[in-house]
Amino acid sequence: MNWEADFEKLYPYNPGKAKELLAKVFVPCLDPDGRTAWCDPREGGRVVEIEILSLPEATIPTYWWIAQYIKAEAEAIGLKVAIKEVSGREMNEAIAAGTAQAWIIGWLFGRFPEFLYRFFHSREIRLEGWNEWRVRNPRLDDLLDRFYFTKDVREAMVYAWKAQEILVREVIPWIPTYTPVAITAFDGAIERDSVVLNYAPPFMEPSGFSAFWFNTVRFKGRRFGGTLRYYHTVDISTYHPATYLWASEAEAIFRVYVYAMLPRPEDVYSEPRVPILLRYFELGETFYEGERVYRFTLTLFEGVRWQDGVEVTAADWAFTLLKFGKELKTRRYYAPWVDNLMGVRVVNKTTLELYLRDYGWMDVYSITEFVVLPMHIFARLPDPLADPSTLMHPTRPELSAMVGNGPFALAGLRRADYSELVWNPWYYWRHPDRTVQFLSVTVPELIVEGTPFKVSVTLVDYLGARATNASVTIRLTGPVEVVCDAVHVGGGVYESRIDRLSGGIYSVEIRAEQPIMLWSVDNTYRTTLKVVPYTTTVTSTTTITVTRTHVTPTTIPVTVTAERTTTVARTITSPVTETTTATIIHSEFIEKTVERTVTAQVTRTELAAQTNTITVERTISLPTSETSTLMIPTIVVITERVPETSLPVIIGIPVTMIAIFAIGVMLGAFLIRKG
Repeated sequence: MNWEADFEKLYPYNPGKAKELLAKVFVPCLDPDGRTAWCDPREGGRVVEIEILSLPEATIPTYWWIAQYIKAEAEAIGLKVAIKEVSGREMNEAIAAGTAQAWIIGWLFGRFPEFLYRFFHSREIRLEGWNEWRVRNPRLDDLLDRFYFTKDVREAMVYAWKAQEILVREVIPWIPTYTPVAITAFDGAIERDSVVLNYAPPFMEPSGFSAFWFNTVRFKGRRFGGTLRYYHTVDISTYHPATYLWASEAEAIFRVYVYAMLPRPEDVYSEPRVPILLRYFELGETFYEGERVYRFTLTLFEGVRWQDGVEVTAADWAFTLLKFGKELKTRRYYAPWVDNLMGVRVVNKTTLELYLRDYGWMDVYSITEFVVLPMHIFARLPDPLADPSTLMHPTRPELSAMVGNGPFALAGLRRADYSELVWNPWYYWRHPDRTVQFLSVTVPELIVEGTPFKVSVTLVDYLGARATNASVTIRLTGPVEVVCDAVHVGGGVYESRIDRLSGGIYSVEIRAEQPIMLWSVDNTYRTTLKVVPYTTTVTSTTTITVTRTHVTPTTIPVTVTAERTTTVARTITSPVTETTTATIIHSEFIEKTVERTVTAQVTRTELAAQTNTITVERTISLPTSETSTLMIPTIVVITERVPETSLPVIIGIPVTMIAIFAIGVMLGAFLIRKG
């Protein structure tokens, strides 16, 4: 639109001039009621009467008021005008059949004037085409082609102004009455369970199309919760994204399906736009089948799900484009750039490549703001153009076939007068607080190796009530991996006991999932846990008493008795200090007979009893359980030898004696002297 144009000069209104133009075709006459009229001599003097089709006042009052204004002005210059109330379906049928003389209809021009091409280019005179006025003008077609396919926006504006000049001076298939420019600030709060658009008068709710205010709609006094009952302002023909006509249909459709990208609300022409499904894109040139072409590389977000749980992939995008754009040439998916589409390549589940001979400056937005449809649904429908909101899901009887990936889901099949929309818990960009939430989590930061501990979680739902129907899984990943489920113990509290862990650092992940309607919401809590080794230093002092009694020269019984008191001191210095003292009493009795051979003459037959005391110090590591009994084997080795003396000694006294009891300790020997 040329905003510098003087519309009063382009569309001057002069009743006298209008009568002069009418007189060139018709003749003045009187109607059957005797009022001034115009008659058509080419049809036997029939009174000229124009029928204007309009939606009812209760449906779209603005259209009705415009029709009344045109009727009053036309009758002031003698033209008979009749206004006929029709439904949206009846109007569509009359326009398609070419039987409608005039009708009141509204179009949102949007950010870009693509409608100039769609409405008035002769190639759009086709089934499902936009040129309903059947305008054929070769000069206009040439200007519209230049306007569409240039890459320079300023050059496109020049062609658009020239095309509009031809339309105004030579064609005039329509009479623009007004075009509003407005910005609506809306916090989303509503008081009822429904939204009625264009309620007349006054408007009770904002009218118009905005993805953002629908995403924030809520009931006053409530942060979350509720069902949105969306009433139709026209009789609905279809909820199919490829064939819908009315804005009222679009309002519901694009709550369930979403555009791949959205313009920024603060500036609809700014970049980067808001990514919804499409993470980023690239545009370049390459060769395809020996021809130099343009390549669009589109990369989707990973993990976006349809409302039945199936992941959204690049294959869905390719199917939608090829089926509803290339093959069926539907109203909403067919555009000039589709005819230039040479190939589509699905690189992987998130990457798609489009190869085009040419594209227009507006196509960068058309391609990247594409509405993707689920292949696993529409490929299985007997009629891919059937209204999915009236059909059951092919495999999920609790869902309709209208399965999207947007913020709202259709609850059951739509009705004739309204549809119920519920929030989609699997929406990729849902509010971060609209999920099951962790009210409290109890996980120790540090434990001693082998110490059992408990994990406790308290959950609330997105409305703040205790969540008693959730499932909680705990996963610890470190030197070993432990996965366990927490048990609901009441009041939204879930607990799990973990018996023992090896020493090291563990990542703790607690995942909670709660069923919501036909779907579920989930949340994850993450922390770390340190497990320190359970190592104790023990200083053991053992007193061993050895008693020998001489009986005969050849046999010496040896009795070894050990009594030991062990004090265990354990100290952990970081990050907490803990001291544990334990006393362990250990007693053993070992009796051995020591044999020796004496080949000397024994002149002394008495041997004095002798007591030896030794001290043994040992460092050990305690077992993992504090209640274990400490059993330390003790080995005592007793060796007899004959020391050198000044007395005569007969050499050759082999002595062998071993008694087992203490830790590698050499005892002093008993001295045997010749008698």
